[in-house]
Amino acid sequence: MSGGTVRAARDPAGNSRAIAEALLTLLQEAGPAPTADLIAARAGVSRRSVFVHFPSMDELYTAAAEIQGERLRTAVWQIDPALPLPERITQFVTQREGVYEIMTPVRRAALGRAPASAVLSAMLDQADSRLRGQVARVFEPELAGCEPHVIDSVDAAVSWAAWYHLRRLGPDGARRCLAYLLESLLAPRAPGDA
Repeated sequence: MSGGTVRAARDPAGNSRAIAEALLTLLQEAGPAPTADLIAARAGVSRRSVFVHFPSMDELYTAAAEIQGERLRTAVWQIDPALPLPERITQFVTQREGVYEIMTPVRRAALGRAPASAVLSAMLDQADSRLRGQVARVFEPELAGCEPHVIDSVDAAVSWAAWYHLRRLGPDGARRCLAYLLESLLAPRAPGDA
């Protein structure tokens, strides 16, 4: 035996998951776009094994996105739309911070690859649609009866792109800005102010 590390044998599903998790880990480290060699080394498999389990990078990114979805679900809880608006805003901002911080490294990489990948483009669109749906549910009392541009504005204000821009202010500053945007957009309006 050579001086390499000995890894416990994994079943094929275990190898597939290890490869997808290796991709996620490498993306989170924000280094260069991971190569098959880097992914294989991180997963403890051969380079050939990467392509046996994932014949295309789209398939690998899809598997990684599914694992990322599992991770994101742990950062999400139901926010009761019957709660007072300030409490919903606080919970929503706290939740979005957690979701976006988990999401950021992978989303940055996916955005770079999406123009050449219908699969990644669709996955990003689905994620954005779910996030928009949450806005509509949590703030339904304030958004009911509003013109479509109001929910579009709220959705844009709390989007990943907005959060990514606000991150430069540090966690406290980003949270304060997001809360301020929500308060400004959702404050009770006089009739006809939509």
